[in-house]
Amino acid sequence: MAKLTVNKVQREAKMRAHTATHLLHFALDKMLNSTKQAWSLVDDDYLRFDFACKNPIEEWDIQLLESTINDRIKQGIAVITKEMDKEEAQKTSAKAFFEEKYWDIVRIVTIVSEVDNWLDIESVEFCWWTHVNNTAHIGALKIIEHSSVASWIRRIVAVTGTKVIEEAQRNEMRIIDISKRLDCQPKQLEDKLEKILSSYHHLQDDHASLQWKIICTHLDDFHLECSLPSVGSDWWNWCVLNITDTDLSHHDFKEVINAAKSRRSDRNWIIYNKEWNFAIYVGNKGFSAKDFAKQQWLKWWGSDQFVQGKDPKILDVV
Repeated sequence: MAKLTVNKVQREAKMRAHTATHLLHFALDKMLNSTKQAWSLVDDDYLRFDFACKNPIEEWDIQLLESTINDRIKQGIAVITKEMDKEEAQKTSAKAFFEEKYWDIVRIVTIVSEVDNWLDIESVEFCWWTHVNNTAHIGALKIIEHSSVASWIRRIVAVTGTKVIEEAQRNEMRIIDISKRLDCQPKQLEDKLEKILSSYHHLQDDHASLQWKIICTHLDDFHLECSLPSVGSDWWNWCVLNITDTDLSHHDFKEVINAAKSRRSDRNWIIYNKEWNFAIYVGNKGFSAKDFAKQQWLKWWGSDQFVQGKDPKILDVV
């Protein structure tokens, strides 16, 4: 005869995570002034909770959420279960989800605390799953991820029990590893990071300045080809530049455009590359960049002075 046995360690791990899920839902409800569960997953000392939320949740909200839950865990609040008729249960304040799955007899899970001899109800939900008898048995909760998973749906992932310790140990090892790579002690990481970031920002500024000078030098040295006779009497005022086969090809396209306008703002520019990116800038008055783009049936956006876009027809125009 086969004998059914329950893995006690696994069962208790799921109980911790499940009761923590109820506390998480309660805390979210308070923080967001009512929210709605979209879905949840409970595993061994692991939980994932999806809920409706129109606004992003900031990092300090997550810290407050985590602190609130851990405060309830430390209080050692009783977890009470009670079975009753479904119709009777629906008259209570208990939260119910996915109503079509409930039987005629349901179980209400209530987590209550007593403050100054008054009962302070923390969480009341319909639930048939297994739970701990007291929140203290959860040990602790650590939120390890929060993100947006769909329109107006956010997700929180957390661990409980022994996995909180495991997560802390993993984070400690990451800090030690980073400290070794940066040749400093863990307690010096913050100062080290500030110095690195400061140096990096200076290098960024120097690099941007150098790139600008290089672009301007190439533009000054570039032999400007005159073309576009279809423009009419002003055709010689056009500077047509295909940066694909020049030293400018590796530079940012927008920076090349800005430099061209800066160096010769009195001229009309057409700048393009083999990826069909183009920009049309009009430096002399009396001519419209958008009118020219329309005449050439180019896909563009901009103004009379400057238009830009991406269209393979630019290769035919020039």
